[in-house]
Amino acid sequence: MHSPLHKYLLTLFAAWSACTVHSIDVSRAAEPAWDRFRGPNGSGVSSATTVPVTWTDADYNWRVDLPGPGISSPVIWGDRLFVTAADEAKLERYLLCYAVSDGKLLWKQGVPFVAEKKHLKNTFASNTPAVDADRVYTVWQSRTASQLIAYDHAGKQLWTCELGAYRSGHGCGISPIVTDGVVAINYVQEGDSRLIGVDAATGRKRWQIPRKGVKASYSTPCVFTGPDGRNQLIFTSWLHGFTSVDPTTGRVLWEQDAFDVEGDEKRSIGSPFTAAGLIYGNCGFVGGKKFLVAVRPDAVDKSTPVSSAASGAAEVFRLDRNVNHMPTALAYHGLLFLWTDAGIVVCARADTGKIVWQERLGGNFAGSPICVGGKLYCISDEGEMIVLAAAEEFAELGRVKLDSGSSSTPAAADGKLYFRTDAKLYSLGGAKK
Repeated sequence: MHSPLHKYLLTLFAAWSACTVHSIDVSRAAEPAWDRFRGPNGSGVSSATTVPVTWTDADYNWRVDLPGPGISSPVIWGDRLFVTAADEAKLERYLLCYAVSDGKLLWKQGVPFVAEKKHLKNTFASNTPAVDADRVYTVWQSRTASQLIAYDHAGKQLWTCELGAYRSGHGCGISPIVTDGVVAINYVQEGDSRLIGVDAATGRKRWQIPRKGVKASYSTPCVFTGPDGRNQLIFTSWLHGFTSVDPTTGRVLWEQDAFDVEGDEKRSIGSPFTAAGLIYGNCGFVGGKKFLVAVRPDAVDKSTPVSSAASGAAEVFRLDRNVNHMPTALAYHGLLFLWTDAGIVVCARADTGKIVWQERLGGNFAGSPICVGGKLYCISDEGEMIVLAAAEEFAELGRVKLDSGSSSTPAAADGKLYFRTDAKLYSLGGAKK
């Protein structure tokens, strides 16, 4: 027989254990999976091994109709997927939240918009959201007023940060990221241009860095961890090249003017990313020269003032033939993969830029490839998913025709592949039960 005190202690311990287990489960559920454009730090790489290379309609976990087109990518946190779409008939843009388990729409938040001039390949829902454990952040842009808006995971609007007018004949497409408690935005346009850091908890602007604004830059920043262990935000744009910024203070640490060459106007559309101590970025113009440049940052003495012209990075190599413009390149296991707008894929050594192979696939591409379990997945504008081996020898593994066109980049989380077309959102793969 247990005494009343013993029973009380057992009950208390059981309650404490239940709370502890619940806390652990919640923590695990809140681990980031694919939290921004191209996933963790924009690498575009997932270790999942449960995504097929070819499939039929019967193999999808689920597919759902979207309320309108968009070229934004899905982002995932725990059991929720977030993506944007625009209903061009109703002139309303949406941030949508779906359950990853079955594709059920959990909530949507609509924002009205005015139809404006844009590039033929662009949409009115081209900004990929960013998400963390507490909030999901999305940018809506227009010629008159633009906003960064934060919602909690249940869809409640928490704050709005006004970004001002956005001017580009090509339309919207700037995507945020979150690091060190700051939402960072590459707000370079054909007008008043800035790099912007917004407090993630409050929506208050913490810093702004003036930029030269001639051609809009659509590249999404990434994070480089310096030799001192501190994070650096890496931005790219035509007239500034690579810019390193302290995310907490907004101080420019270094710049490397890598793209303002040969006198041609250019845009940074593909996004910077890091691998094995190098930072990669690209810039170019549709009818002109395109560059992919790799730089190696030097140690930065944070006690020394840094002028806007200071360089803290050395160029390692540059490629100027068959270079991607709108898609973002990708590094995997010492190899660099450039998937060009015209359907040419180039494999090069990631440390030297030496070409290993190049192949023409056909089709046109604006979305970027991602690497899942050593395989490259990329969707053509015409709506065909092409799968290649991310290896030293070229191998095409599969081609699957989708319901409609897509200029979006896929996402991967929890062993599954998620992607969108103009009409639908898909879930594919994962361990079979």
